[in-house]
Amino acid sequence: MKLSFLSLCIMKPDKIIKNINIPSCKNCIYYKPNTLNNDFTSTYNKCEKFGEKDIITDEITYKFANFCRDDESMCGKEGKYFEEEKNIKFKIFKYNIISNLPYSLPITLIAINLLIKVLLRK
Repeated sequence: MKLSFLSLCIMKPDKIIKNINIPSCKNCIYYKPNTLNNDFTSTYNKCEKFGEKDIITDEITYKFANFCRDDESMCGKEGKYFEEEKNIKFKIFKYNIISNLPYSLPITLIAINLLIKVLLRK
């Protein structure tokens, strides 16, 4: 069978993607995006499953999500404590509103005002 250059360009080899069946942290209920870096999938985002409480101030410091996935005693590579976030689109929307608050505050206030007016009509 003789293959032309054109047929070689059109043929697509089967893809081999590692970790395709392993859940992503960003889809987990414990995933806490950092609102300062403007990236929902940043390595600086936290996992609210693993943390440590300061016994003086009661402040809880959470571990970075990528550290939790690297450590098999925590979530590990397979994501053993993964729990699917059912409202991921709303979570991303909320994150975008909060991370862009200085820019989106007037729009958010107008939207809330309109929503209240609609709800009061009923």
